[in-house]
Amino acid sequence: MKTVKLIQKPKQPATKNRKKRVAAYARVSTVHERQEHSLESQVDHYKRLIQANPEWEYQGIYIDDGVSGTQISGRTQFQELITKCEQGMIDIVLTKSISRFARNTVDLLETVRRLKELNIDVRFEKENIETISSTGEFLLTVLASFAQEESRSTSENLRWGVRKRYEKGISLHHRVYGYRWTGKELVIEPTTAKVVRKIFRDYLKGKSMKRIADELNNRSIPHFGKSFNDVAIHTILHNERYIGDTLLQKTYCVDFMSQPRKKNRGEHPMYYVEDTHPPIIKREIFEAVSREIDRRRGLGVYNMPKVSRRCFTGKIICEKCGNNYIRTYKTPTNANWRCKSNRRDGIKGCRSIGINEEQLKILSNFMLGLDEFDEQAFYKEVDHISGDGEGSYTFHFRDGRQINRFWPSREKAYKAAIDRRRKTNDNGAHAWQR
Repeated sequence: MKTVKLIQKPKQPATKNRKKRVAAYARVSTVHERQEHSLESQVDHYKRLIQANPEWEYQGIYIDDGVSGTQISGRTQFQELITKCEQGMIDIVLTKSISRFARNTVDLLETVRRLKELNIDVRFEKENIETISSTGEFLLTVLASFAQEESRSTSENLRWGVRKRYEKGISLHHRVYGYRWTGKELVIEPTTAKVVRKIFRDYLKGKSMKRIADELNNRSIPHFGKSFNDVAIHTILHNERYIGDTLLQKTYCVDFMSQPRKKNRGEHPMYYVEDTHPPIIKREIFEAVSREIDRRRGLGVYNMPKVSRRCFTGKIICEKCGNNYIRTYKTPTNANWRCKSNRRDGIKGCRSIGINEEQLKILSNFMLGLDEFDEQAFYKEVDHISGDGEGSYTFHFRDGRQINRFWPSREKAYKAAIDRRRKTNDNGAHAWQR
């Protein structure tokens, strides 16, 4: 006969009068004066509330000032509070309302559930919810949805207000290098305005954006407290603010929850307002710089004389992914041309195969009818080469002709190519061309 023995959990010794460790969380989303007053009131309220309870031990108040509640990222004090909870230093978290804790329903529930697993209670004073209770999460889910919808409605109202201001030609962005915002208008800041004028002059003299940035950094001239780079120079040279005009709504907010900003490429209307503030750069100089930027862009990599390049640089395009082929080396004397995506990410980036540089020259000789490869002739006659990534290459000539040729990426192709070269007829036509 089977014997069944009951194993009971041993009783844990009771901890006498251990106080609950309590912290509070407060947040306001703007730095408006009334919001600042609200924050001070929250801090004072919870400090007195916790310290007045003899069963509670005060563990501090965590405050995020001027931070949106739609995302956890960026809320440093909130993250610090959660870390303390996970380290077992807090038993109860007090907060004014669901919207103060988080406006994103998913983030809110995930955080509350994680704390509940740690036996930590989150108490929302306005809604009178204790998450450790059996009905707490149900009520929280319903009310959190309302908080998220309220955030969406507020965001829509703000967008509407911004659009109306744009329609009236009112700018909301006043941080422009070379200017100072007085609270009512942009005025020229003489010291940084000199730097802006120098940037435009140097670019018209032929200097690259990177060289201009390097020279400014060598002179320890800051750009909003940081070093200059070619992106900062690019932004300055393209900024219509320097001729006294303002283009409104260059970017827009994609989603009220994640709040990323995206460049406006026609998704929303833009508004160009002339003579909104004093110019630093003359209009004719700005237009000359714009033409020079377009000219250099047309030259591509050949605009950069110090960049190591060949006549094939920027000329070979992968048909699989659209990227250019770049030069790589097996040995110092053995170069290949491979798709940039394949070179960077392997077959995950692109399954295109490359071509040896010597094979590419021989193929170009066939296409151009040359006995010896000539870089100048290639550059003069060939606009670009497109490769299907499987050994087939199409030469696109500047006169509009297109010639396709399959060229296997194998060493024996050298010998085959040399043999075919020897079989040319008297008038110079190749056997494969007849």
